[in-house]
Amino acid sequence: MDMQRRRFYDFGAFRLDTQNHFLVRDGGETVSLTPKEFEVLLVLIEHAGDVVAKDALLDAVWKDTFINEETLTRNVSWLRKKLGGEKFIETVPKFGYRFAAQVTARDAPDLIIEEQTVQHIRVEETISLSEPPAVAGGLLRDEGRGQRDEKNIAKDGFVHPSSLILHPSSYPPATAGGSDKKLWLALTFGVVAIAAIAFTVYQNFFRQSAPRTIFAAKIVPLTGAAGHEDTPAFSPDGRQIAFSWNGGDEVRNFDIYVKLVGAGEPVRLTKHETNDLNPTFSPDGLHLAFVRTFATHSELMLIPALGGAERKICDLRPTLSGVSFSPDGKTLAVDNGDTSGEQTGIFLVTVETGEKRRLTAPPEYAADDKPKFSPDGKSIVFVRSFGSIVQELFVVSSAGGDARQLTFDKTEITGAAWNADGTKIVFASRRGKGSETKLWQMAATGGGEPELIATGGKNPANPTVAPDGRTIAFVESSQDMNIWRLQRDEGGGMRDEKNTVKTGSIHPSSLRPHPFIKSSRNDNSPHFSPDGTRVVFASDRTTNYDIWIADADGSNARQLTDLEDAPTGSPRFSPDNCFVAFDAQVSGNGDIFVVPADGGAIRRLTESDSFDFMPSWSADGNSIYFASNRGGDEQIWKMPAAGGDAIQITKQGGRESFESPDGAELYFSKAEGATGLWRVPSDGGEENAVPELAEAGYWRAWTITREGIYFVARTAATPYKIKFYDFKIRQLKEIAQTEKPPVWVFSGLSVSADGKTILYAQNDQNASSIMLAELGK
Repeated sequence: MDMQRRRFYDFGAFRLDTQNHFLVRDGGETVSLTPKEFEVLLVLIEHAGDVVAKDALLDAVWKDTFINEETLTRNVSWLRKKLGGEKFIETVPKFGYRFAAQVTARDAPDLIIEEQTVQHIRVEETISLSEPPAVAGGLLRDEGRGQRDEKNIAKDGFVHPSSLILHPSSYPPATAGGSDKKLWLALTFGVVAIAAIAFTVYQNFFRQSAPRTIFAAKIVPLTGAAGHEDTPAFSPDGRQIAFSWNGGDEVRNFDIYVKLVGAGEPVRLTKHETNDLNPTFSPDGLHLAFVRTFATHSELMLIPALGGAERKICDLRPTLSGVSFSPDGKTLAVDNGDTSGEQTGIFLVTVETGEKRRLTAPPEYAADDKPKFSPDGKSIVFVRSFGSIVQELFVVSSAGGDARQLTFDKTEITGAAWNADGTKIVFASRRGKGSETKLWQMAATGGGEPELIATGGKNPANPTVAPDGRTIAFVESSQDMNIWRLQRDEGGGMRDEKNTVKTGSIHPSSLRPHPFIKSSRNDNSPHFSPDGTRVVFASDRTTNYDIWIADADGSNARQLTDLEDAPTGSPRFSPDNCFVAFDAQVSGNGDIFVVPADGGAIRRLTESDSFDFMPSWSADGNSIYFASNRGGDEQIWKMPAAGGDAIQITKQGGRESFESPDGAELYFSKAEGATGLWRVPSDGGEENAVPELAEAGYWRAWTITREGIYFVARTAATPYKIKFYDFKIRQLKEIAQTEKPPVWVFSGLSVSADGKTILYAQNDQNASSIMLAELGK
């Protein structure tokens, strides 16, 4: 009988479960590890006492992936933090690392034990038979410290237990008298009985079960209305919910509404030409605070809960995130920045005077948002972002001090809230498998494994808990992004969805895109190869966002990258059609990678504590531009395509960029949501807005060709217009129209080199509703 043993390694206050990939602290608290952190720790523990070279670790953990030593250094640093600061892992300068702690290797539950401090870890058998030296189960141990496999080949040195195989040839042979056979059978059944007992003990005491699931009941929509509802907030008595809504109009701005729970129609409180977001009730229920957003700034506002005259409390940086009242009603927690030049952090605002005081100061590559006061007002939970889809939960005392990290999942978090008594935190996170967020609940102290709150909803976000703790409100969103195509004819016209040639003076509204790449998941970020034979794009059709490649007609789609839990995006072909540059969020940071267009080993170009993203190639293919916050704020940098040091190109902010066909200038957009495009010499210099492109850049729906720049113009009403800026005559021309909005966050426009085909990524389905769920007992 072939039986696989479950291996544990105990050290200090920790136990590492190699089969379930758990690291458990004394008391049953699970320490969250990424797959790579787990592999690094396992390799070090299996070689405890010995120095493991950096190259050996890189080969063992990142096989077939090109990375440098900074990734290993960062993972070791994170491991040390998660191990509580104890010096389990020693650094051997210029060589590698050594696991210095005493380690006990166990096979479930405690049949095989050996303690080791400096020597190599080996497994000692506690059950042995007389000659020949075959242990029960058929695993041969060598006379020395090594072991032998089924071919009787000695296994010296570092041997993983999985390489030692059970085989029938090691069973003792039967004899004529049968006494040896009976003895062997008795011993065999004894071993099996012990194994069965051991397995039972293991199941009851050692196995780390799946996270507990709380099943929500009676899940109903708040309004059932069309459009986008967002940022719900309960009134102090739990009878009303304030929220933002666009009124069911795809292009209308958001306003503040209030609705009774379970009855009545929403009551509109604000009516403004820009977005009003993130309402929150004052503790007495008489007022609502909210954020009004503008292109250059935001305003923190106060309005009576029944409607009436508004009062501006203070100005803020442009923000779309959270606002929270202190229990005494005198203070608001917001996310904001100041003139210190530090990153966006949590600020406390005095409601009466508008005075602001910084509470958190995140690292230069991070930003804090979505603050929520605890019910007793002593603590504030918030989200710290290390990239667009990498966040962690932190908590800080409202009196000030260092923030304490609660989660270590390195994934997207879309909101958090306290439960009624302040002992737990409910949050929406993409932790676990799959590309959708789920609701979770964890202890406010951060200990233990989070519990899953099963709602059956799609991508829940922005949860809030009713004052009685029995109901959760959250935002459920549904989205389906697909890539569509417009075809231009030889004579300068275009083709519609029936492939009919549109010639002469054709109004753009007569041109309709038709499906090009479409799936039940999200497909976006298309980019044509310069020779027009292939298209790369990003898709989450395998749950994680990866880079895919297809033929020019959209057929024969195949996966180009598979970076497990590292979301990838922004693929860009090199000018020679041979490579694809893209960004990926590995272990919490964004970095730039290059992969052969025909598939092969992935090469990592950047690796630092900064967030590097949105790559593009220079016209000659020798350089790659990318956006980065490595200098403290987002600017555009340039580095050799073969790797090397990067130089800063922009000084006044920059995001997505494309070099002009002659290589002389770089066109670029600025902050997310900012309208307009700028240009700068390709090696840096004076930065100037392009007046003719004032409508471009709001979405990431713009691209460059030899003849000019195509973009989707910002608009306050449908249709959405695709326009073309001609480099020669420096004039605009409307090319096409669409009723569907372009994708947000992801790139959404590509044009073939000959200008005959336009690819347009759009939201075929994009809606959000506020849902109410009663928590099961």
